Amino acid sequence: MYKQNNFALEFDGFTFIYGNDNHVRPAVKNISFKLEKGKTLILAGSSGSGKSTICNALNGIIPFRQIGYMKGDVKVFGLSVWDQSLAELSKKVGLVKQNPDEQLVTFTVRDEISFGLENLNLPKEEIIERVDDIVEFMNIEHLIDRDIDDLSGGEKQIVVICSYLVMKPKILILDEPFAFLDQKSSTLLLNRLKKLYQDKELDLSIIIVEHRLSKVLDIADYLLVLNHNGEIALKGSINNLFRNHFNDLKSCNLRIPWIPDLFISALETPKREIPLFFDTAIEIINKETNRNLELLKNRLYENFMNHKEYSDGMEGEILLELKNASFKYPKLNRMALNNISLKIYKGDFIGLVGHNGCGKTTLLYLLAGLYNPSKGKVYYKGRNLLEIDFYEYAEKIGFIFQNPENMLFKNTIRDEILYAPKNFNLLNQFDEENLNQLMRMVGNVEYDRNPFNLSWGQKRRLNLSSIFIYDPEIILLDEPFIGQDQKTIDELINILYQEQQKGKTIIISSHDYHLLLNHVDKIIELDNGNLIEYEENYSYFQKYQSLGPISLLNIINKKLGKI
Repeated sequence: MYKQNNFALEFDGFTFIYGNDNHVRPAVKNISFKLEKGKTLILAGSSGSGKSTICNALNGIIPFRQIGYMKGDVKVFGLSVWDQSLAELSKKVGLVKQNPDEQLVTFTVRDEISFGLENLNLPKEEIIERVDDIVEFMNIEHLIDRDIDDLSGGEKQIVVICSYLVMKPKILILDEPFAFLDQKSSTLLLNRLKKLYQDKELDLSIIIVEHRLSKVLDIADYLLVLNHNGEIALKGSINNLFRNHFNDLKSCNLRIPWIPDLFISALETPKREIPLFFDTAIEIINKETNRNLELLKNRLYENFMNHKEYSDGMEGEILLELKNASFKYPKLNRMALNNISLKIYKGDFIGLVGHNGCGKTTLLYLLAGLYNPSKGKVYYKGRNLLEIDFYEYAEKIGFIFQNPENMLFKNTIRDEILYAPKNFNLLNQFDEENLNQLMRMVGNVEYDRNPFNLSWGQKRRLNLSSIFIYDPEIILLDEPFIGQDQKTIDELINILYQEQQKGKTIIISSHDYHLLLNHVDKIIELDNGNLIEYEENYSYFQKYQSLGPISLLNIINKKLGKI
């Protein structure tokens, strides 16, 4: 039995309703759980299930900044949030939000990391020492003298995390910390979080909100899953839930780690050892029979390499073309894109990959006509974009920005979906049922709700609805899977496939290589503004030997004597 002061946080029958109407559905309902000091909890659940509400209740936004009705209690280090001021809670709890732009307040990286310490009126020497320590710890010496506006989305996220770590909080909440990060940055952050997790002298309690459980399993002690009604569906230790309640986890609409899912679905032997990580998977493979290895191999192909054939065989109509296109931002010393030449065909389904800051978003902006190339040309059906009326071309493009709030303009969900059709004079080209279907895609929310009050994942789905409604010819998506649960991703991919079958051309920029491996036809890879590869999906990923499914497939083939 734990003593009261052994808990970093305690929820006791916590229920919260947003707004002034206490008859609407609660965002969360009857939440009760405890987390000991120095432990790490993964908070998971469907988009809109109430994860952000729980986080806001810990740092004082609820009840001090958010209008609503609250029942039950929330305690931080034994004291109710009602008995602590917002200032006191902010010293104990650091909340790193999903969107880094919401928390960046200065102009340079050094000033950003120093900002909180300066507000605490710490001596200058101590501020300098703390900043230097966290910069070294997080290995961001190359960023410290950069302007915030020059950073990529992933770089901004790391800077925000540093700005909280430098404050030395006792509870650190990370809302999808890997969402904007490339593979290298994700590995860097994961290694630093492991260091925090393993350093018991820090006594730091960590809460990680994450859809992709595979990212954080080895740095967490407990998992708490919310259902779509904002109630607790599952809670317990990582080992217990994965080894004894795996099917229950799958039913909770989570993005289940691919390794245990592979072994359970392929071998269908519940009593065998279930690997959670790559190294344990290899140990099991080395002991398996050839029959089971063949089963694992077949399931790997089904899960990750079950691609459609190209509809055009690279011989269809050239829809978009870049000829020696370059782009340079005014304050950047190098080219954001350098001498890019490529052809995109009607009906292509393309994945755009590369590290943070490599030029992916810039390339999408050029294709959308939002930027004009500094050098070279961009063509649409053989016409230079500079010679096409922008309003005419805009109707052909559906662009999903990396930050969903960048494309929210109206005060209700319904009006937001109708915004583009009104601008393009297309209101007479769809029926009410089509509109209702697109509104339902947003989630279980009132259609007169303000879009800015939605969760990140709901905002993203609203973005999609707002472009699908006017039926654009080209769909450009910048990190569309961020903040999405498994069901939503499956629905989104299915919709995109349907759009491709209608002849739409789709380009997805994403760091989620596992999703791209299974769903897109071609891959464009950029590196420091240069085009590195542009080829068929499987040919590209076969060379990407460090990607988990490809690496595991090669190990199985070697074991079977097929390499």
